Amino acid sequence: MALYTYDFCHGLLYGGWDTGIINNLEDAKREIKQNFEDMDLENASVQEDMQAIIDEMIAEIDQLIATIQSVHFK
Repeated sequence: MALYTYDFCHGLLYGGWDTGIINNLEDAKREIKQNFEDMDLENASVQEDMQAIIDEMIAEIDQLIATIQSVHFK
């Protein structure tokens, strides 16, 4: 019997409410966005710089999720 069955691997990626790699990455995206929104940035230049960093972080997480989802298990 194979150790890494389809169901086992699928469970790792898409586990329940607070488990699974994909869910944790989606949570990280939400928390990054929320932390940025909670920042008290009065300097417009700093806010723009931070926005660019946040956008890049979100894009990288989205790319990671897409890469993970492109792997198919049998």
